[in-house]
Amino acid sequence: MNIIAHRGYSDLAPENTVASFDLALKKGFNIFELDVQLTKDKVPVIFHDYDFKRICGINSKVNELDFNYISELDVGSWFSKKFSNEKIPTFEKILQRYEKKVHLQIELKSHEKELAMIVIDLITKNNWLNLSQQSYKVPGYSITSFDFNNLIEVREITNDIRTGWLLNFEEHNNDDIFNSLERYNINMLIPNVKDKIWNNTTFINNLKEKGYILCAWGAKSVKDVERMKKININGMTVNWPTKASKVT
Repeated sequence: MNIIAHRGYSDLAPENTVASFDLALKKGFNIFELDVQLTKDKVPVIFHDYDFKRICGINSKVNELDFNYISELDVGSWFSKKFSNEKIPTFEKILQRYEKKVHLQIELKSHEKELAMIVIDLITKNNWLNLSQQSYKVPGYSITSFDFNNLIEVREITNDIRTGWLLNFEEHNNDDIFNSLERYNINMLIPNVKDKIWNNTTFINNLKEKGYILCAWGAKSVKDVERMKKININGMTVNWPTKASKVT
């Protein structure tokens, strides 16, 4: 099972920052998960929350502010003084900094119709488009989202990018899930580790037999990792990849 550094090594460094991604890579974890949103002036940046209240103490949303303002924000001090003045990276900076070094699991976080196109344009511009689409191979990437409309937008642009559907404790109709995956050529299913969908062994095995990639998110304990490893899924995002990698 591949261990994916969730927002970088976010247990030891501020999430979704170069410091966090560099630390993950330094410690031997070259598969990153990150969140992409658009600023008011349509610059894709790496940030999870829709607003800056938790990280910066500012009650404004990402899509309400231009990048020039956002680029000056300190997103490290909330975590530790050691990371004071850590900045929000652009998506393009991440593509350039880690080219040919990592596999990126790119979550389209915000909901603008043009988000998918802007992200794919930058992937193309920075020579990532034709990197391996094999599951978690380095270098490579995949695009994921909770917002199924984002995945539809990706598919309207190309069928050549691996895509994954994130699930967040919805009331699932497994037939509907499978039909949506098949209809839009979605390659991965990524439920929360506590989602009841994992209890449906028949459904999970059917997805595996049909070649779908299975990943989990939301791990809170080593027991969560042990359970997913026993189910034999393809990958799992965690904030503490070193500890998770030691699960046998």
